Amino acid sequence: MISLLNGKLVSKGKDSITVLVGGVGLEVTVPSGVLTAFETGQEIQLYTRLIVRDDSLQLYGFKNLEERALFDMLMTVQGIGPRIAVGILSSLPVMEFYKAVLSQDEKTLTKLPGIGKKTAGRIIVELRDKIGLPKHRHTTDTRADMMSEATEALMALGYSRQEAHDALSRAIRSFDGSDLEALLREALKYLARF
Repeated sequence: MISLLNGKLVSKGKDSITVLVGGVGLEVTVPSGVLTAFETGQEIQLYTRLIVRDDSLQLYGFKNLEERALFDMLMTVQGIGPRIAVGILSSLPVMEFYKAVLSQDEKTLTKLPGIGKKTAGRIIVELRDKIGLPKHRHTTDTRADMMSEATEALMALGYSRQEAHDALSRAIRSFDGSDLEALLREALKYLARF
């Protein structure tokens, strides 16, 4: 498995680049963020995945481990292949994608290339567990327990403890249930405003 490339960027295509590594030019399919982040002639490092098919070997490259981890997760969803996964990464930053999944925002997901309503629903159901929230949660016993779990979930999405606390404090004022996911959706709506 090829998991990391260091080399010189020698050319750019519409959705791929060629990286010179040890005298060999490797064509790597990349999200648009990689195309804009690097200039031809620059030494670059990419985190990669090699996809082996019956008739081809295709290398996919990413700027960081977070992008590659999301690519790997997307590849586990039925109906999503590597091209669609790269298209998603080209269209939406990793954290924004996670927020859309956790807040069950099908509208945002269906705007992504190759994603219809059915696939968006499948993404939400299949990836929620993998990014921090199980599908079936037991009811928490106290508000403090729920706040603690919600804070940890928001921190896993990249928010600071203070940002998570502030958003949850506002969200819980208008929240009267015991559903952790609903509380997180409200907090994410507040955070999306800023």
